[in-house]
Amino acid sequence: MSSTIDVSAGIIVKGNKILAARRKAGLHLAGFWEFPGGKVESNESPENCLVRELKEEFGIDTRVTDYVGDNYHAYSDKTIHLIAFRVEHLSGEIQLIDHDEIKWLAIDELDSLKWAEADIPLVQAFKASISLTEFYQKQAISYAKETASFDMGDLYSRFLNHLPNHAHILDLGCGSGRDSSYFLDQGYLVTALDGSAELAGIAEKLIKQPVVVSLYQNMVFEDIFDGVWACASLLHCPKSQMSSVLLNIYQALKDDGVLYASFKRGENESSDERGRFFNNYTSKHLITLIESIGGFEVLACWEEDKPLRDSTQSWVNLITRKVGAVT
Repeated sequence: MSSTIDVSAGIIVKGNKILAARRKAGLHLAGFWEFPGGKVESNESPENCLVRELKEEFGIDTRVTDYVGDNYHAYSDKTIHLIAFRVEHLSGEIQLIDHDEIKWLAIDELDSLKWAEADIPLVQAFKASISLTEFYQKQAISYAKETASFDMGDLYSRFLNHLPNHAHILDLGCGSGRDSSYFLDQGYLVTALDGSAELAGIAEKLIKQPVVVSLYQNMVFEDIFDGVWACASLLHCPKSQMSSVLLNIYQALKDDGVLYASFKRGENESSDERGRFFNNYTSKHLITLIESIGGFEVLACWEEDKPLRDSTQSWVNLITRKVGAVT
């Protein structure tokens, strides 16, 4: 059995350009492009590793800003656990040691390179995060207005029927605050979280309490919530990150806590006409994912068609309970 090695990778962004580096001749994966970084030592965090490696490999001082994603990739002799972070270049001129060329590329140019296989899912994860950030920055007000009047009554009932009175709910991806507002009106304690500062600001005005601005990949809660409401939010998470995000939710829930989540129905990842990324699941594949993690009991999983704007869209809904240890 091959060993697993943790490796940190840095996505260095300057303006609207992203740095890619090509491995030089004579090294493993020579000629392939990658996000630079290196092996995590036993006495350091992935973030500290990345700062050290970029200083050693590129001669630059950097600051890690955001987690982007991680990916396991098996080579013939080892398995790489590649953990990617967005990085700010603070100072220093880039020097090439293990690479023979770098390129600064726009987001839509990233697919033009011959990437190392382990990096490809992270390229896609980064592209997805950028497209979503740009959309919700520009469209926050119109999106909030568009979704404010949706009839959520049936979904509220299905979820709340599993919660005790005055339960503490995490509204994960709260958007405009529509659902948080309803839960608060019903007497529940609510923590609202969204990855968009613009939407969080709109939600704060509606619910009259602070909203946590964070990606669900980065959230850290432990045994706090009776329920997690993830309505049309986890559907933006790349499939390569879904297991780790569900583990974050598992940690956030109390014992017997309940998760509701909804996804667009489909087989493969996709983007819509607005440039937004979607992971897409069928009920069968979603149940398989939950069962592979362990620690959750699926209470209900159903598919339905609902009108949205000028069309009908197919959705998959999941209600699951935290019941034991993860596998």
